[in-house]
Amino acid sequence: MRKELHASSEMKGRLIPFVQDGDYFYKKAMRAYQQRNLDKARQHLERAVKLVPEEVDYICQLAAVLSELGEYEASNEWLKFVLDDLDPEYYDCYFFLANNFAHMGLFKQTEEHARIYLKHEPEGEFMEDAEELVDLILFEQSEHLPQEIGEEEQLIQEHEAARKAIEAGHFLEAIELLERMTEVYSEFWPAYNNLALAYFYSEQYEEAVEVLDDVLTKNEGNLNAVCNLTLFYDFLGQHVKRDVMLERLKNVYPIHPDHSYKLGSTFGFLGEHELAFHWLRKVESTRHVWDVPFYHWLAVSAYQLNRPDLALRYWKKVQTVDAKNEMAEHYLAELEAGTLHKNQVSYRSQMPQEVQESEGKHDYHARMTHLMLLYTRRDPEGASILQTYCKRKDEPLIVKELSAYIAVTLADESVQIVDDEGTNTVRTQTDLPEYVRSGMRVIAELEQADISDSELHELIAMIWLPCYVKLSNSSEAFQNVKATAAAMYYMWHKVRQTNVTQIEVANAFGVSGSTIYAYRKKLTRLLETNDL
Repeated sequence: MRKELHASSEMKGRLIPFVQDGDYFYKKAMRAYQQRNLDKARQHLERAVKLVPEEVDYICQLAAVLSELGEYEASNEWLKFVLDDLDPEYYDCYFFLANNFAHMGLFKQTEEHARIYLKHEPEGEFMEDAEELVDLILFEQSEHLPQEIGEEEQLIQEHEAARKAIEAGHFLEAIELLERMTEVYSEFWPAYNNLALAYFYSEQYEEAVEVLDDVLTKNEGNLNAVCNLTLFYDFLGQHVKRDVMLERLKNVYPIHPDHSYKLGSTFGFLGEHELAFHWLRKVESTRHVWDVPFYHWLAVSAYQLNRPDLALRYWKKVQTVDAKNEMAEHYLAELEAGTLHKNQVSYRSQMPQEVQESEGKHDYHARMTHLMLLYTRRDPEGASILQTYCKRKDEPLIVKELSAYIAVTLADESVQIVDDEGTNTVRTQTDLPEYVRSGMRVIAELEQADISDSELHELIAMIWLPCYVKLSNSSEAFQNVKATAAAMYYMWHKVRQTNVTQIEVANAFGVSGSTIYAYRKKLTRLLETNDL
């Protein structure tokens, strides 16, 4: 008895740990599931999977809960992860995929996955349910919905066609396809995200943001939408909104590799190098080989974090994926020569020279269009990014001058333009050359026209911007800004093949038809010169 008491006194000084392992959270999830508290079950299952990411049963149960919550895409991602990365012979996943596809209205995929399950599990637990799915689809095809089924299959093909159209730069074509798709599949979130990208790349910024706001209202946890919206706000200079979204991203802890991949790349483009490196490194081991951008992003984030050894390693991995990759060759040569500086290293997966030569004109056009967007919206928050443009030595003077004009207009504060010759302080619009002021007066006249904001931005990008660039190269100003604006308005309508007459435009702007004719000829001759 004395020995037992002695032992008990020793036990009092020990801390017995309460272990919360994957099984603990899995059991809590199942209790919540039985009580039909699906949100709580999801939370516990996500914790279980995070602790034991290779446990197939945890993942499949999580996929089942997501399916009951109506998040079929997220459920499918986990099921495909099991088949691709953990256990390709876990055939129950094919039935779960078939069931999800049926709910999504994707009948071809439903039948395909149900048949795969039946082939490998002819006596399986879900055999009868899988057979019912196949029978139902065959019945519908033969008796009721042949046209609808064909239309749906066509839409699935169109989603891939839309994605390829975006990659090829055919944004209007992609928008048309994706708008039709989102009308038919109201919860097919990848189509919404691609639609937002197509809008954004075609410089329809308001529409892009609206699409993602709509997604996040209906599907709050859509990581792709959160990432893309954060990048949109960053580009548009809406730093307050960007920072709110950025804090939201910092509180995300993804488990699926594709989500970590997206999160890491987003942090990289936002200049959050440590977080970019963390999440990209986290998923490196989930596949044998990644793509060129992935290894390049890892190399850039490593170099920005003062890890040239790792940067060297990852740029060499780029070469293993693409032996002829000139970008990796360039960075490796600079790195080994000790001449590579952090401000020369970009997350863009292109050669620095290629970016300047092949994309320079596009970036120049996009930046100027962005400036006009900030101006026409009269958003004071944009003044901070304009100040940044003015101080960048690598920005063209034309961008700096317009940035300064818009900044002093929006924020009523002085701006410093920095160039090789020193610093020039701009306090008011009159401190800028006349060609800048006359160009902006033309914009002011165009704002009075009876067109939408998106049409105004299109007119500016299509007609005003090329003319302004040509004149600024020779430091010449627009003469008679009202007549110039009217001529540009008429030219824009002709490009769009709108049925409008010179007289109608002349009356709208308060000038004569002959004046529009004369100024249209002047602008046409200006655009035909080859001094760009």
